[in-house]
Amino acid sequence: MIQGAPRFRVLQCAQEQEWKGVLAQVAQHDFYHLTEYHRLAEERGEGTAYLFAYHEGAYTIALPLLLRPIEACDGETWSDATSVYGYAGPLASHAGTPASVVRSFQRSLKEALAARQVVAVFSRLHPLIPQCGVLAGLGECRREGETVSIDLTLPPEEQWAQYRSSLRTRISRLRREGLVCLRDGDKRHLPEFTDIYRQTMRRVNAHRSYFFEPEYFTRLASGLGPALELFVVTLDGVVIAGGLFTMFDGIVQYHLGGTSDAFLKLGPMALIFDTVRIWANDKGARVIHLGGGVGSRNDSLLHFKAGFSDRRHTFPTWRWVVEPDAYRELCDRGTRRNVEHGVQWASGDYFPQYRCRTVPAEEKACGAELEVDEARLA
Repeated sequence: MIQGAPRFRVLQCAQEQEWKGVLAQVAQHDFYHLTEYHRLAEERGEGTAYLFAYHEGAYTIALPLLLRPIEACDGETWSDATSVYGYAGPLASHAGTPASVVRSFQRSLKEALAARQVVAVFSRLHPLIPQCGVLAGLGECRREGETVSIDLTLPPEEQWAQYRSSLRTRISRLRREGLVCLRDGDKRHLPEFTDIYRQTMRRVNAHRSYFFEPEYFTRLASGLGPALELFVVTLDGVVIAGGLFTMFDGIVQYHLGGTSDAFLKLGPMALIFDTVRIWANDKGARVIHLGGGVGSRNDSLLHFKAGFSDRRHTFPTWRWVVEPDAYRELCDRGTRRNVEHGVQWASGDYFPQYRCRTVPAEEKACGAELEVDEARLA
């Protein structure tokens, strides 16, 4: 092969070293892009993971996706693509990738998806990594809401000063009252955290997809290894709250968390976030990304997170109909089936529409489907 000649590869999780080699060539990535995290999604039945990687000279563009089968339509078997839980999206080796390289990547991607009978693509994008530029012209990047992060490049005292005064008061009170937050380096409290997390999901009437099986947490810990951290709050030696965080490439992400029903009024998650901030500073991280509200909305969960920092980010998603005729037929067939069964789409804006859940026809469809009410998580 001529050095620098364009090359497009489609990798799967079994090609772990090649996948990692591609990630080593991009400017920045997060744990959401790792082979190990995609393998866990595969094990949970979320789809088959692929990394679409384009190389041209010094430039690399890569996109991880999960492909899911769709029932046969007009004798053809189709698939669609989505992203793993969290913030994934495309990655590039250079901020100023030439337009010609972007066009070649997009052309190669479209051919690869068409060859795999992919009808549509939906991906959550990463609020801290510029991504929409390499997707421009392929469907639509939408602003879904805001997320919150703590800037760890600021002096620690300035980080603390940005906290809402009521949060500073709460954190100080929790420490005075004997609550202790610690990093569980050996993850020996993972079983207790798993139980607390499930309590939290039941309390907030979460969608079934958020009820991760106990094996999920052990496989996550095994797969991510030292990139995954567990922090717990104890009171008189009893674990009452916990949070799973990742640290990768200078980014600390809040992944999952919860509080025991009996201690909800104490608000111990505030103590966890502050302890993680102190720990992340010591580790030399650049940022803690706390995420946003329920369904990207401006709600009480976002309000709680916003109390830790005044820094905001746009959370975008990407929607792309690759095969318009097949997409239209799948949606029309779903609509006809809904009419026959007296139901309707729960949301008029869900994508892809044919995967939207349904509600009785007499109920008014809402503008956006919420899968979990986590407003009381904190």
